[in-house]
Amino acid sequence: MKIEMSTEADERQRIVREIMKLLPELGKAITRSMPMHVRHEGVSLAQVKALVHLFEYGPQTMGDLAEGLKITTPSATGLINPLAERGFVVRVRDQEDRRVVRVSLSKHAEEIARSIIDQRKTEVAAAVDGMSLGAQEGFLEGLERLAAAYGGGSGMGA
Repeated sequence: MKIEMSTEADERQRIVREIMKLLPELGKAITRSMPMHVRHEGVSLAQVKALVHLFEYGPQTMGDLAEGLKITTPSATGLINPLAERGFVVRVRDQEDRRVVRVSLSKHAEEIARSIIDQRKTEVAAAVDGMSLGAQEGFLEGLERLAAAYGGGSGMGA
């Protein structure tokens, strides 16, 4: 029985090492898989995350956007300012409280975000194709646990 436990522990350590090797490669692959037309727009990966977030959740205050992206409000402002200058996002004052400013996507930015989400859906579907539903659920649980371990949450990211 002691041998079985040692073997299981060794196997767990092997799996952890393999996952650790894959994480940087996964990050690089996600960046490389950005649709070509998005790369030509000159939008950074962090800005893409903001565009996708706004697409998924609609117009937001800078504070809400920062919270959703798990960054500070000044960082969110730093992401949004260049996007606003280039016409990707629009700032609109709240009609009920003129002190509140919400940012929303331009039509062009909506198209960009939709194309990114569509591509990600295709990539994820291809990755889990052929896996049993149970294996897919286990894979999802593992990714959720990994995201939580890194302080992230669930949701469609860029």
